Amino acid sequence: PFSVFAPYSTSTRYRIDHQPWTDFLSRAVYTVGRSDRKPARRPGESYRNAGTRLSTGSSSRYRFEGNRIMFHTFNDEVETYVGLYRQGLQDTMNRVDYGDFSRDEQLAFWLNLYNAVVIHEIAKAHPVSRPSRIRIRDQNARLFDAKLVEVHGVKLSLNDIRYNIVYRYWRTSDVIYGLWSGEIGGTGIMPSAFEGTTVRSQLRLNGREFVNSLRGVDRIRGKMRISQLYVDARPYYFQNWPDDLYAHLSRYADWTTAQIIALRPENPKPSRYDLSTADVESGETVRSSANDNAAAVAAGADLGERWSKLSDTGMRGGLSGEALALARRSEARLERRRGSVVILDVKTDDPDAPQAQTLSVEPDEKTADEEGQP
Repeated sequence: PFSVFAPYSTSTRYRIDHQPWTDFLSRAVYTVGRSDRKPARRPGESYRNAGTRLSTGSSSRYRFEGNRIMFHTFNDEVETYVGLYRQGLQDTMNRVDYGDFSRDEQLAFWLNLYNAVVIHEIAKAHPVSRPSRIRIRDQNARLFDAKLVEVHGVKLSLNDIRYNIVYRYWRTSDVIYGLWSGEIGGTGIMPSAFEGTTVRSQLRLNGREFVNSLRGVDRIRGKMRISQLYVDARPYYFQNWPDDLYAHLSRYADWTTAQIIALRPENPKPSRYDLSTADVESGETVRSSANDNAAAVAAGADLGERWSKLSDTGMRGGLSGEALALARRSEARLERRRGSVVILDVKTDDPDAPQAQTLSVEPDEKTADEEGQP
């Protein structure tokens, strides 16, 4: 039944306006920034300044990487907004012929629909430590196996969309980076919707972030480790294993990551995949007290303010210690990446030539050293 969704068309008769989804994501996504490849410290250390060491969420070395959704700020109004967009996408596709959309429009449709369903279901179940534990009761099925979508009369699960449509019919491995599972170990969520005109460049951008993070490629005790996502995608994109994988990773690798890939083990092993919810609390379901939050309000205030434009009444409670630790880590990472701009006068021997100015951006020396850049 999935063959009806093969991207056979080059038509540009219709396009879908995903601006409402961009409006949502631009406020709901907490941007963590590019990984600094520094593993998170052991559980407990990040909470000493937050007034508590209690954690029921992630304890992995990757828990401060990847953009997050601020589920703790959602109220019924926000959940309804996401649900309407999710249903509106299906209704739009059901009103017209699938082949009247270009291949890139079709791809953007599936990526946005998949992500909207994941966000909506997690929001309804929040707080939840792992998306994979969400059970759709009327089907007695887990989140990724339940039939939650219907397009052109075909009932689809999230795994159907990932493996039987996107992975099956799009032969570019970049699509791996467009499906957000809601898990810390997976790809990050972008703060804007995928659009048919930009989906390819958006996937490359997200791929660069993931490959150069510890979640994508890591080195543990001198041995290379890769994400479980690449193992799952092996039958679709990396049949000539592991050479196809290394070729893919090399397209995105920066200097530091390239040194790890150069190890080229014959049978690369996956790292431990973090299944915890990719919210700002890293899957933590136990809140810190009001006093704890008051003591650290300066570090975490930005989290609530980013959503206030859409909803001022969505707060369900104070920020957890994990959320405050994530905010501190993100701000410190951003501070290290700030560079300087130098204005230089450009002179010429031609007396009639106008004087010009050139802007050059010089990276911060400390940041360049940390990343192994020349």
